[in-house]
Amino acid sequence: MLITEKSLKSRFSAIFTSILLIAPPNYADRLRALASSVINDSVSNLELIDTIGTTIVAITIGAYWHQDLQEMRSRILGLQSHSNADIQELVLAYAIALACRDELKPQSFIAQICHDFNKRRSLSRNLKSQQKCLDQLHLTQELVNQGASAITAHRANRLSEDISSSLYYFLSTPHSWYLITERAQRHPQSNNPNNLQIALQAAAIASAYFGDVGNIMNQKQEILSKGAIIGEQLWAEWSGVFDVKLDN
Repeated sequence: MLITEKSLKSRFSAIFTSILLIAPPNYADRLRALASSVINDSVSNLELIDTIGTTIVAITIGAYWHQDLQEMRSRILGLQSHSNADIQELVLAYAIALACRDELKPQSFIAQICHDFNKRRSLSRNLKSQQKCLDQLHLTQELVNQGASAITAHRANRLSEDISSSLYYFLSTPHSWYLITERAQRHPQSNNPNNLQIALQAAAIASAYFGDVGNIMNQKQEILSKGAIIGEQLWAEWSGVFDVKLDN
């Protein structure tokens, strides 16, 4: 199904709004800079020293290059060469891209991506990491099919990959952005330093899938406005309708 400009614009805005709702306070300027680097093809100039920045670049690549999955994949592989990105960022970008194409089907997403990745090599820094990620994705699907709770899914570090945890929250409650985000933010492994990344990824996937972030309290209106502006500017660049730069 072809996506109208309006629906794609709403997906872009929802993605960046969800990031600002999860990210640390006053993150809008950093978010604009990261998004601008993708548009201007200057990601290699960034100092991506934290996982959140790398995650946001992967999300933006997935959204901006959603029409060309081969180019999107190439951009993520390029990101791996000068950051801590690996195959998890590729899975994340695929989820965002498919959602923007209106082709993300929760029941078959993991089977689809494992089928695609099994046919390819060198999607990770090494083959062992790639196989581990695919094994984790299969386990995620099994746990979702079993109706496993978040505690059960993460007991004894069963879901040890951050993207697997994010997908677990999305796939186990794919009908509500609020529930997905709320559950991800209450991730049971409270000592996991990547809890913020897990919640951010889950929220971004859900917002790209739904095209909105549901009903947000009035005190969040400033965040909603900033997220919508960044998303609309990204859409304008993508569509070629306006000559708008994110760093203006």
